[in-house]
Amino acid sequence: MGKMMRSAPVFFTVAQVRFNTILSLASYVPAIQEHFRRNGFPDFKKGVTMTFNLTPLVQEQKNEAQAPAPVPIERYVFSNLDNTMNFILEQSSIAFQATEYQTFEVFGGHLLQGLELLNKTIGLSFLERIGVRYLDAVMPRGSETLDQYLIPEVMGLYGKLKGQAQYSFSETQTEGPEGFVVSRTVIQRGQIGFPPDLIQLMTLKVQQRFEQFRGVHAIIDTDAFVMGRIAFDLAEAKRRLHTLHDRTDESFRGTVTEYAIAAWE
Repeated sequence: MGKMMRSAPVFFTVAQVRFNTILSLASYVPAIQEHFRRNGFPDFKKGVTMTFNLTPLVQEQKNEAQAPAPVPIERYVFSNLDNTMNFILEQSSIAFQATEYQTFEVFGGHLLQGLELLNKTIGLSFLERIGVRYLDAVMPRGSETLDQYLIPEVMGLYGKLKGQAQYSFSETQTEGPEGFVVSRTVIQRGQIGFPPDLIQLMTLKVQQRFEQFRGVHAIIDTDAFVMGRIAFDLAEAKRRLHTLHDRTDESFRGTVTEYAIAAWE
C-alpha cells in the first residue's frame, strides 16, 4: 500500500470513468442509492446540469441560423456524512472525488467499488475514458519561499521582474501508450482556489488548513487520462486507473524539490 504523507499537499482529488450511455438511469437510482447509503454515503442530492448539442446542423437548420438548444442532464450525488467525499453519477459517467485523501489504494478502491455496483445493477457494455486528477497546494511556512519547494522550470519569471508579481502559469502535456498527462503549475497570491472547470462541481468541505491559508502559494494541477473504447472489464479498469496514478505521481515529483518532499513526509 502507498505511504501516506504526514502533511500531504493534496487538497482535492477526482477520478472519473466514462461508459456507454444509460438513458434509463433514473429507474436504477433507488437501488444504487440504497447501496451507497449502507456503505458510508448516506447524503443524496439530485441536480440538473445544462449542456449543448454541438452536432452539425442539417442544411435547413443552418439556414435558419438557430443556436444550439441546451440539453438537460440529470446528475446524482452521493456524499459521506462529513461531506468530504462523494460520488457523482450521470448517464454516461461516474466520478469519485475527495478533499480528505489517505492513499490511492483507498481512494481508487472507492471508485472501483462504485463502478462494480453499476455493472451489477445496470450491466455496462464498454468503457471509453478513465481519468485521475490531483490538486496540490504548495504553501510556504514562515520564512520559506516557493523556490524551496518548486523546480526552476515551473517558476517562470516569478520573482525575477520588478514590481509585485501577481501570478505565473506553467503547463506541460505529454502523451504515451498509457495515455495523456497534463501538468499545470499556477503561482498566485491570496486564497487557495479551484480551476474554473471544477468550481461548479465543488460542493465538498475543504480541509481547514487549506481553506484558511492566505498568501503566496502554488497550485499543482495534474490531470492524467486515457481514451479508447474497450469492453467492460473491472480488472482492466483497475490496471489503467493505477497506471494513471503512477503517471501523476511521476509528474508531481518531477515538479517539486527534495526539500518539499521532506517537509510533507
